[in-house]
Amino acid sequence: MSKAQQTREKLLQQARLQFWANGFSNVSVRQIAKAAGVDVALISRHFGNKLGLFQASLDGAFSLFDTRPENEAALVDQFVRLYAETPRTSSEPSIIRMLLTNAHDEEVGEWVRDLYDQNVQAALRDLLGAERAALFAAVLFGISVVEKSLKVDGIAEPKSETYRAQLRHMMDAALNYKI
Repeated sequence: MSKAQQTREKLLQQARLQFWANGFSNVSVRQIAKAAGVDVALISRHFGNKLGLFQASLDGAFSLFDTRPENEAALVDQFVRLYAETPRTSSEPSIIRMLLTNAHDEEVGEWVRDLYDQNVQAALRDLLGAERAALFAAVLFGISVVEKSLKVDGIAEPKSETYRAQLRHMMDAALNYKI
């Protein structure tokens, strides 16, 4: 890997760490460059500007959702695996954290919401219909908020069978909603 590619990767890693955890508007390019150990001018060279860096940090972020499940059981299995098997020790925030942190941002919020809609929610709507897809999304984001932000007692340890059962129960409840 060339020095330029290494620099680009360092910047992307720091962009994901900081933009995803703290929000686009709460992070400066100077902070990212400093954390990456490079000159701030290299952000312009590699990405054009702060927005270009943020957009590049999302390349491949939705790849976990590339496989569209053929039925509801496969959908639940896909998301249980995603939530229960995603390492919690990773230094990089999850895509769910990125969405929760940036979807309301004045500068990038609309774009982030559109990206989520195109890459995830559209597939859910196609399979489940609009109302059930919305409830399913509420479960996905809700468990993340309850587990990581509010730290509510009663949610099992991620990766445990109890956690899988809790998540599956909530997803099944959303899917069993009668319109």
